[in-house]
Amino acid sequence: MSSDVTIEAPPDEAEAPVETARTRTELAGRPRARKPWWRRRPARRGMVLAHRWVSLVLGLLLVVETATGAIVLFHSEYFRATHSGFYRHTASAQPIGAERAFALVQQAHPGFGAWVAPDHGVYVVGDATYTQAYAVDPGTGHINGHSHLTGGTMGLLVNLHDCAFTCVGYPGYVGWLTHPIPTLGISWLHAITWGSFVIGTLGLMMILLALTGIATWWPGLRRLAHGVRVRTGKGRFARDYDLHNLIGIIAVPFVLMWGVTGAAFEFPVVQTAWLAVTGGHGPDENRYTFVPSEAPRGATVVSLEQASAVALQHAPGRIAYIVAPADGAEYWSVDIATGFASYNYRSFYGGDTDVYVDAHDPSHIKVVDTHGEPAGNRFYDKVFEPAHFGWMVNGWWRIVWAVFGLAPLALMVTGLSTWLFRRGVRRRRARAAAA
Repeated sequence: MSSDVTIEAPPDEAEAPVETARTRTELAGRPRARKPWWRRRPARRGMVLAHRWVSLVLGLLLVVETATGAIVLFHSEYFRATHSGFYRHTASAQPIGAERAFALVQQAHPGFGAWVAPDHGVYVVGDATYTQAYAVDPGTGHINGHSHLTGGTMGLLVNLHDCAFTCVGYPGYVGWLTHPIPTLGISWLHAITWGSFVIGTLGLMMILLALTGIATWWPGLRRLAHGVRVRTGKGRFARDYDLHNLIGIIAVPFVLMWGVTGAAFEFPVVQTAWLAVTGGHGPDENRYTFVPSEAPRGATVVSLEQASAVALQHAPGRIAYIVAPADGAEYWSVDIATGFASYNYRSFYGGDTDVYVDAHDPSHIKVVDTHGEPAGNRFYDKVFEPAHFGWMVNGWWRIVWAVFGLAPLALMVTGLSTWLFRRGVRRRRARAAAA
């Protein structure tokens, strides 16, 4: 993860080879091996400059993005810990089901209720904006209370990290950031907002930093040990230079994963490119589109329990949450955590398979899963994208994600240290030459 090319890290004096007349003669008679293109001086210098200036110009924004992400990783645990009354539940031999809990909230608060999810012993019934919810105790049928799902400091951090302040209903919302950017004739920028552009660009910059960092760090197989050492007795520059390289190369898998998935959330063309490289095919634009049948006036409405039973027949597993039919969407959306629940530790919206059930015809369904898809698509949907959030592992394992989320901060500190050291060396040399 080197940040300059003109001054390399000072090697140990004991490691410097002793050149004699004999060795010079032998080397002169050997044909010179042609370096790979990424090791040649022009290419290497270009990558070093790109790595350095992207770090200097966008480094602070990247650190803010990754540091807030390290905190947001524990959003679910934080919400549960700070809303103990919301999760109060009573043991019962005959607890009520999701349909009854949904109906109780709608009776108590007419017009409220768009989805229901079982979560840590209670049923959570939320609104269509996914910003407010009530909790129902299944043992007693008592409504525990109301909560804003997106408020407070954590909501502000989620709005910053996920949306660049464009999430409606979250603290810190900035309206003008939701305006579309000029496309300049670029088709894949169509309908991209300023907030999405900022997040997507930061993702692309993380990819660039990861790739240029690998290329500039690579010391060769014979000197591989030099690329993973930290010289603590050679002064500040050698120590910080080695720390920068070591932290950077260890963090590359996470940085690259966050960069690709973060950019893909905002720029779908990035996901298409990644799937093409990994042997998959581009995502289906109509994957989550379901057209229900036209039902006559007064037709029987499929109940929540019926929709759940039908969904489980086609995708056995655990129901994560259910979205009720609405105007313009006359169908149930049942999200199920199947054998591999990639969002198993997410609050409310876990699950990895969607089943759409027509609100008037339970035989008319659609299952959205990666079954039968190429390996590249299955890996992206089941592993790569969920890994961005860390919800595929429990809170203890997610500490590993948090540590790597803070790696860019350590890289910024060590990178600035070595850069300032080199600037100081050049200035002292210039003053000495002038004198």
